[in-house]
Amino acid sequence: MLQQFIELHNLQEFNPEEQNDNNRPAGGFLKGLNPFAYVIVVLAVIFFLYQFIGGALALAAGDMTLDNPNVKITRIILAFGQFMFILAPSIFFARLQTHDLKRTFRLNKPKPSLLILAVLGIVMIQPFLQGYMYFQEQLINSIPLLNDGLKPLRDVFDTFEQSTMKIVQAHNWFEFSVVVFVICITPAICEEALFRGFALSNLRKVYKPFMAIFTTGLLFAAYHFQPFNIVPLLILGFYLGFIVFYSNSLYIGILAHFLNNFFASYYMFVYGKPEFETPRLAGDELTDTIIAVVLSILIFSSIIILFYRLRVKSEPAPAVNHGGDV
Repeated sequence: MLQQFIELHNLQEFNPEEQNDNNRPAGGFLKGLNPFAYVIVVLAVIFFLYQFIGGALALAAGDMTLDNPNVKITRIILAFGQFMFILAPSIFFARLQTHDLKRTFRLNKPKPSLLILAVLGIVMIQPFLQGYMYFQEQLINSIPLLNDGLKPLRDVFDTFEQSTMKIVQAHNWFEFSVVVFVICITPAICEEALFRGFALSNLRKVYKPFMAIFTTGLLFAAYHFQPFNIVPLLILGFYLGFIVFYSNSLYIGILAHFLNNFFASYYMFVYGKPEFETPRLAGDELTDTIIAVVLSILIFSSIIILFYRLRVKSEPAPAVNHGGDV
């Protein structure tokens, strides 16, 4: 789907002379703009389009309640908004820089061994992410001053979470398939194109690989505007950038992103919200959780190291780059 969309843009000649120069940006006014600044500008534009324009469309669907058919309409609008206000602008702004969109978005067939490791990595990091969220929650609750100080902020985000739960919750397999498309497939394609495609390629022009990957992950975490999930989002963003860069394939990032969202959606569908939230642990349950968290991070780290050793050798950095490979 993503490659077909990009190929369609490749057929449009914004500037006929551009076809004779693979490196010259289509928009002359962009030549002097720092790639990092360009990424920030584009993210700001996309944030406005998706959050305000897309949000206005979602609100037009009406109040979102479990027994209100507008939930179905809202899901459609959310999926449409991501393709229209995240994916399409990502391709458009990349197209203003170059007509070689395949290179920008790393639309290359992934190496099988790296694909398997990427999947194993996203599976093995789940216990750590869940354990981290549990211990963070217990830490906040155990410090009265901190808990009271964060309560207003938590109340605001609890309201957002409740609205999200109405969209994510499914009552049958058909409805779950719709949720998978809206919550798992659509963000995997659109957000990977924006962050691991457009943003990572631009940041690589001015940063060394590690810094480009980290900065992309930081922007990814900040973009979601979920302060209580900032650490898991940072880890996920870094991991997705790492596997995409060192496999030179956006498809690996899309698959890993899809699986991460799918696990949460599936558990929500099977167990529901009450069972999805882990109660306070004690005794053997607490010990098992700690062991699972430690094993998770150890195995995940081993996968990262092995992935790097089996990596696809990256292409030479652009001429404006100020750093080399790690």
